[in-house]
Amino acid sequence: MRRGREAMWDHARTAAVFICLILAPGAGAAEITGSSVPPAEPLSLWYQQPAEKWVEALPVGNGRLGAMVFGGVPEERIQLNEDTVWAGYPLERDRDGAYRYLPEIRRLLFAGRYLEAERMVEEHILSERIFPRSYQTLGDLKIQFPHHGPITDYRRELNLDTGIARTQYKAGRVTYVREVFASAPDQVLVIRVSADRPNAVSCRITLERPADAAVMLESPDTVSLRGRATHSGHHAGVRFDARLRVIADGGELEPIVGGFEVKHADGATLLLAARTDYRGGPFSRGAVADLARAGRKSYGELRARHVADHRALFRRVSLEMGGDSNRALPTDRRLEAMKQGAEDLGLIALYFQFGRYLLMGSSRPGDLAANLQGIWNEHIAAPWNSDYHININIQMNYWPAEVTNLSELHEPFFDLVENLIPRGRRTARKVYDCRGFVAHHTTDAWYFTSPIGKAQYGMWVT
Repeated sequence: MRRGREAMWDHARTAAVFICLILAPGAGAAEITGSSVPPAEPLSLWYQQPAEKWVEALPVGNGRLGAMVFGGVPEERIQLNEDTVWAGYPLERDRDGAYRYLPEIRRLLFAGRYLEAERMVEEHILSERIFPRSYQTLGDLKIQFPHHGPITDYRRELNLDTGIARTQYKAGRVTYVREVFASAPDQVLVIRVSADRPNAVSCRITLERPADAAVMLESPDTVSLRGRATHSGHHAGVRFDARLRVIADGGELEPIVGGFEVKHADGATLLLAARTDYRGGPFSRGAVADLARAGRKSYGELRARHVADHRALFRRVSLEMGGDSNRALPTDRRLEAMKQGAEDLGLIALYFQFGRYLLMGSSRPGDLAANLQGIWNEHIAAPWNSDYHININIQMNYWPAEVTNLSELHEPFFDLVENLIPRGRRTARKVYDCRGFVAHHTTDAWYFTSPIGKAQYGMWVT
């Protein structure tokens, strides 16, 4: 592999809905036998098979960086997000002088001529639809293992008390463990691959993205994924730079197309940092600095710092509802039993804490607010653009903030409201001839406030 530019190669809706999807059952992978032993931590989601679909993967996040962990064998997929990877740019679409039509629209409404009023709203008040500018995936980190034969004692879990996604299984006579977490103190995604026998870790590690990105070899142990968010090949948005460093414990580390190959190591630690130009400044330097700081710490130090930070928030609230006798059952089987009418108070308590966990993972002070999918999105063009529906959906994301003792996680929502004010003042003046500020049913990372869409939802005045 050559370095630099010559080495380039191209390569749902609300938190509540997301919770339902992630708890849903997943199809088992071929030749995998699940473990019957539940995790030691009772506040864990756990499964006996890898995720087959994105909605079955397990989320980790630090408010800014997020990942969906599939727990696959022989290939692991870890889908990546950074909360400012958005297509598009700031723009205004207000219809100046639209307020002149408001008296006639009111007259039609009071006369019961609703369809005529709607037509007038759409012709004279609502702006031309804002072109698609979706929140987007950062890309995928894939790890391929040379496992042959059956996989036994497989267990995939998400420990809500530590914020660590873990995959454990046996291939032949070797037990493998993978741990993944998004560290808020160190601002990196951390992946650890280990085995209970020496020289047993061999794998191919690659970065990729569906569109608009290229991978470069930056150093003997680091690659970058760089690109620019666009939508349908247009509407250029932020530039991004993700850096992946692979630290092998012994063995060999060799560059390959898209990443690295680890051969016969005792273990490997993967560190991923990512920044964008959303807030301006030398964003690539930021990613390099994050990676350098994290790289000076051992895996044990990174893990301990992450767990301490996570528990400082998570352990503020406990909920007990009368025992958890079904904890020995995988989470998908418990959910299926509840659908059939069984009572499972322990699963309800787990569900409650999972809601808190998702807010912790998608909204931290200084970051963007949690969007329609928190911060977790695998698409270039997401459903509803994975944007902010400010008529009700974003409020639903933040319902747990105060009542479950996560008050500071509310701050990104207040920042969003404050950032709507400058354009909202112009919209109030141009569209309604009013003082103050106004927004409507939806916005995005560029904080547009114009009324758009159809009358039945676009005239939702926020």
